[in-house]
Amino acid sequence: MAERPYFAMPYQGIFRVTCPTPFPGLPHVHVYMAEGTDGGIVLFDTAMPVGDSFDRILQGIEWMGRRPSDVERIYLTHAHPDHFGCAGLLQEATGAPVVCHPIARDALERMRNPSADRWERMADLYVEHGRSEAEVVPSQASGAFMQMKHPDHITTIEEGDVVGFAGGEWDIYWTPGHEEGHVVFHRASDGVLVVGDTVLGKITPHIGWMAEPADPLGQFLSSLDKVAALDPSFVLPGHGRPFDEGAERARSIAAHHELRLRRCLEILMRKGPCHAMDVARGLFDRDLFSYQERLALSETLSHLEYLRLHGRVHREQVDGIWLYEVPKLFP
Repeated sequence: MAERPYFAMPYQGIFRVTCPTPFPGLPHVHVYMAEGTDGGIVLFDTAMPVGDSFDRILQGIEWMGRRPSDVERIYLTHAHPDHFGCAGLLQEATGAPVVCHPIARDALERMRNPSADRWERMADLYVEHGRSEAEVVPSQASGAFMQMKHPDHITTIEEGDVVGFAGGEWDIYWTPGHEEGHVVFHRASDGVLVVGDTVLGKITPHIGWMAEPADPLGQFLSSLDKVAALDPSFVLPGHGRPFDEGAERARSIAAHHELRLRRCLEILMRKGPCHAMDVARGLFDRDLFSYQERLALSETLSHLEYLRLHGRVHREQVDGIWLYEVPKLFP
């Protein structure tokens, strides 16, 4: 088989296929593969059906000296399209079950059968937090990438479960925050961690708020504590290069969010009551494309809602817009 730069073996017994994404600033996502326990192989995440991603994954299976029918299970770290997008196609090609956390399974079902008013509710939420109706109209186009083949057979795993692959036993840990149904796989014997998007080496995972769950940032900070306590020796992330000293990186990401929380408070103290989009433009001091602006708003909201739930800011709806402010010490 000819050499292809998107195939690699980043750790003994664990293979990686790198696939494209359509997202600005996030050009690729990794699919991992390893020997299973029943004579076949297992996959971790599936990329999206864009470009030649699906073909790359099939070539990766061949690269391992296997056939699609050898795939035993397709694990998903979480229910984001760049990680589950080819799951239905791969299930059709392999006959393997898709395996994920129950919350991720429920999220996949909602995306498979979205409510009729899904985009209207999302647009209303954006407007309530400071974006104009003209700005949120393009957000409906983001639903196009949801028109993909979803898997029919999904089984679940939860924290406390143990699965076998790559010649060892791996403990499952629930790490919500980036996505509420996120899980990671940790091999205690040597400290290797298949981490999805919970901890990334060069960028910080997006932590967005869209009303549910109420406190994704609080969940994420707890998940970072969990990863740091595992003290992983080698981390295989969903994006970017693998890295060591996983506990240090988890603590660094937590410190980043503590700084961002302080920046939110500084902006509110300087500007007085304002909506989340105003705070976002202060936090992300650069021109943002529409897609990036939506991410910036939801990231800012995760921080503002964390502060509100911890009693450090409060909010009031004025003319249909939620305004946040730091409580006054004196009347």
